[in-house]
Amino acid sequence: MQPSRIPSLNWLRVFDAAARHQSFASAGRELNMSAAAVSQQILALETYLRKPLFVRSPNRVRLTVEGNEFLPTVQVSLRAIESKTASLFPRKNEERISLVASQLMAMSWLPRRLVAFEQAHPSVRIDLIIEDIQRHAEPDLAIRFDHGMSTLSHPGWLMGITHVVVGKASDIEAITDASDITDFRLLDVRSHAVGWNTLLTRYAGMADDPALTVESVDTTPLALMMIKESHALALVPWPASENLVQALGLEICKTIPAIPGLGNYYIEQFTGHGARPIIHTLCEELRKAARDTDC
Repeated sequence: MQPSRIPSLNWLRVFDAAARHQSFASAGRELNMSAAAVSQQILALETYLRKPLFVRSPNRVRLTVEGNEFLPTVQVSLRAIESKTASLFPRKNEERISLVASQLMAMSWLPRRLVAFEQAHPSVRIDLIIEDIQRHAEPDLAIRFDHGMSTLSHPGWLMGITHVVVGKASDIEAITDASDITDFRLLDVRSHAVGWNTLLTRYAGMADDPALTVESVDTTPLALMMIKESHALALVPWPASENLVQALGLEICKTIPAIPGLGNYYIEQFTGHGARPIIHTLCEELRKAARDTDC
């Protein structure tokens, strides 16, 4: 069996710090070591690799060609170890909550609320997982959308939805009447129970207007990106898509009234994980944020 070619992890940590600072003294201050100790660690690594990693000068050091090529691999590896260590073995004073949500909620409505919660609770970290990604472990919480369940009295109820017409600001300004939408590509999201046909049946004859072009796309984020890059409108769920619409600089068309949505979002807590107080607090904060959101 061949001996391992992986250098000492401590050597690599010192190499990373020295390369970032371009100084053994500054690396030593970061690592609580003397400059001489840093130099010894770097020399040990260079001896092991049989290649110089730094060019030394009286006031600074700089990477050799080999050192410059080696650095990105070392940094990616160290950060991966740090990230996985923090995830699997959190400090005793840090609580982690895993939360599964749909792509739209994870990309739009949730991030701002979760960041605010972490700022209010500095010892808590929330791992947000998109529900389509396969994972073996059950999360602590999940936010689900259900077309069938429509009661606000359900204990896990988070928010209902309406469907609004969204487009670029310049395009929205040009719409003064529902008939103006014939100038645009109309995007439907395949999974939505409410689409353009539902909206257009409100206007006499428009659902059968041959001038209308309706196209299907897979997801709401994709529809919103297509709007930003083309002459198009989309019918999207609100307020679930609120933050993504704002981030892309898009606007709601007030000329065309919103349509009540079918279904609601619910928070599901997995009972096998125990009733940790912080999970209950997060649920309550999300419900409060949903109540404060303009629906």
